[in-house]
Amino acid sequence: MSDKNRDQLKAFRDRLAQKRAERLHLRQDRDAARDAFAGADFSEAGSDITQTTEFREAERTVAAVGAVEDEITGLEAAEKMLLKLIGSDEPASYTPGGRGSLGRGGWNPRLAYESEAFHDALEQGIFSSQNRFGTVVLGEVCDRDNFANFLRSPHLAAALPTAPSQPGGIGTDQGAIRPDVRGIFPPALKPLTLLDLIPTGVTDSNIVMYVQVTGIPGYAAETAELALKPAEGITFNDAQAPVRTIAGFAKLARQAMDDIAGFATLINSLLPYDVRRRLENQLLQGDGTGQNLLGIMNTAGIGAPASVAGDTVMDGILRAITTCVLSDVDPDFIVLNPNSWLNMAIVKSSGSGEYLMQYPGGVEDWANNVGLPSAARGMNLWGLTVTRNRLIPQASPLVGDSQSATVLVREGVTVKTSDADQDDFIRNRVTVLAETRVAFPIWRPSGFAKAPLG
Repeated sequence: MSDKNRDQLKAFRDRLAQKRAERLHLRQDRDAARDAFAGADFSEAGSDITQTTEFREAERTVAAVGAVEDEITGLEAAEKMLLKLIGSDEPASYTPGGRGSLGRGGWNPRLAYESEAFHDALEQGIFSSQNRFGTVVLGEVCDRDNFANFLRSPHLAAALPTAPSQPGGIGTDQGAIRPDVRGIFPPALKPLTLLDLIPTGVTDSNIVMYVQVTGIPGYAAETAELALKPAEGITFNDAQAPVRTIAGFAKLARQAMDDIAGFATLINSLLPYDVRRRLENQLLQGDGTGQNLLGIMNTAGIGAPASVAGDTVMDGILRAITTCVLSDVDPDFIVLNPNSWLNMAIVKSSGSGEYLMQYPGGVEDWANNVGLPSAARGMNLWGLTVTRNRLIPQASPLVGDSQSATVLVREGVTVKTSDADQDDFIRNRVTVLAETRVAFPIWRPSGFAKAPLG
């Protein structure tokens, strides 16, 4: 490593250390603002506490923490890229409890990511969204020997063209050209990111009964000797999450499954995907009636701060983040409609015409006044990970703490086949059924908040 490269690396790491120290102080300010909010008397503030001094101070500190964490994320990505560019095998710097760790229990996911065991599991598809609940493979399409024999079969040879009945050129449609048969081209399936954000568990029942904590203690106070101690204001709410079945089926000709290579495997992918996509929709917008799950957006008690005239999308999201923080939770994700992200990304400066989000999740190269390549950037806003989802309403971005709800699986996504449904047997037809049974308890509604957008 040259002296110049070493100086560049040192500059990145010095700035990282500076920003990490700044983040520590800002977090202390944020916690102090949260305590001040919890101890304030809002009896004269009216119904809109978002206009109080305590809320505004908490909002300011939350924004400051989010901004510095975005910068730290970009600096860490830039440091890693710089190490690659200069060919150094040094490990990237890491601070326990920082952005590079979960901050819970001191576990560092970066160390896990760089391990061989993690990459082996990644190659096996253990962490992929498609295999989250499990599928049943319908069987091998074609083994290697049979496939080789198939390619050598005489019937694949093109027929020789016959002489034209009248003088003229021989066209390419008379058998001289072997057809380019591509077979089935599977559709591009979008990632189901929300299923990767919400943790999963299991249940052995058909209904989950639990108690929601709807009021957080905030009444403890210093008490003189022999004086009456203050009563805590903890409130609870009995709740239940029934197990619901999400399913779909398709009827297929047995000849098609036998004759079309890859057809069975394609169906085995598409049906479970559709079941999981419907589940994701239910987690967000299920209304709890009939056989619907009760989704986050329709759960009573989730935060819904009021909008303020002139607010942008980013302002509304910050208000939702602050609402969650003041409820004693630390949100870790934002779910945005792609159009909401677009509305933020295209905002330009009225003076220079530059995009205000020119370095989203990344960092500006302050020495050369240029942005780092897109590989060094991530989708982060106010220090939280952003996931785009077409199922979320454009007018209601969702901020949440992933630990405030759990998908409890009674039966994983399974694929079953039968030729005994209706008249399938005599029609030489097969019915393929995919289904799952899940419950969705939301342990703490205040762990989520809708962002106001006007």
